[in-house]
Amino acid sequence: MFSLIRSGPRILLLKTDQIEPLSNFLSLHFGAISFDLDIAFDTANENNTILYLLEELYDTVPFEDVKNAMVVEDDPLTFMCKLYALDKNVLITSIRTAPHILIMRGLGNLSSMLTLMQSDMGGEIGEFKNILNNGNDQTTIVALTDKPLNKNITYQELHPYFLRLDDNYFHHLKELRMHALSYINCGIDNKDWYEMEIRIYDRYSAYSLHYDRLIEVLEELELGIVLGESWSKDYPRFLMSVEVYRIRFFSFTEPKHIKYILLGLEYLDDGTRIVDYDIYYNHKKVDWNDTIDKKTPKIRHEIGKISRNETFSKISQQAQDTIHHLEEEIVKTRTS
Repeated sequence: MFSLIRSGPRILLLKTDQIEPLSNFLSLHFGAISFDLDIAFDTANENNTILYLLEELYDTVPFEDVKNAMVVEDDPLTFMCKLYALDKNVLITSIRTAPHILIMRGLGNLSSMLTLMQSDMGGEIGEFKNILNNGNDQTTIVALTDKPLNKNITYQELHPYFLRLDDNYFHHLKELRMHALSYINCGIDNKDWYEMEIRIYDRYSAYSLHYDRLIEVLEELELGIVLGESWSKDYPRFLMSVEVYRIRFFSFTEPKHIKYILLGLEYLDDGTRIVDYDIYYNHKKVDWNDTIDKKTPKIRHEIGKISRNETFSKISQQAQDTIHHLEEEIVKTRTS
């Protein structure tokens, strides 16, 4: 739900004395698309491969030696297997991997995170092109971003400085996974996480649908970690109890902002309210009025509409489709 680290796109260096024929071959058989060097990184995700075509291949490769940059949707192993089956490397005289890229989620002061990582693991901090120019197939480049990792990360969304580590990639990956939370805590000056309780109430008892819908948004926006769930009773009025589903939730995001997001999820596109999502922090209920500034009109359904539109603008089309499908199922429980 809260991704801390993932790999970036892999890069393969292809040496050839036939740049244009090889480019045409890759385009025809692999659907490879040519991009400027900087744009290639923005276009590729962790399952894609960036191909750098060169006329000479040294231990370290300067950016200016790259004659063409292309992106294929295959991972490196799949690409290599297909390539071998197709042309037996007739157009390619040599091939090897470029440095591995790891992308790590950060919060707050990313520079402090990077400095602590270098103190613990060694390496060199520098700008991407300089780091890549001085790296080889044994190099790991660590990039930091404050954006969720479940979407494509563009070059502009990365911190401008990177950490270059040498030697074993898998050792560095293991170390970063083990200590990722420590580095994030350094970025936010070791502030505590917010521990909240989200309570779901629906008079029509479509709890599983509301839960799935909630989790879809929390995961898409990578807002935190669910640490526990249980059924409970709530008492909205004296001597009146209702059944609620409780979720114990940890997040770096302030409770009032989580409440603002969930306020939007209480409504459908047409303004129909279908659920109560209450948030408790430090045993105190977070009121929806706390989510807005003093100048905003305090009209609950209007705030909910604004929040819903903002949330949908930040999540993928696939997630939107999933939420709309769940909402259709929820509406059916009102008419059955």
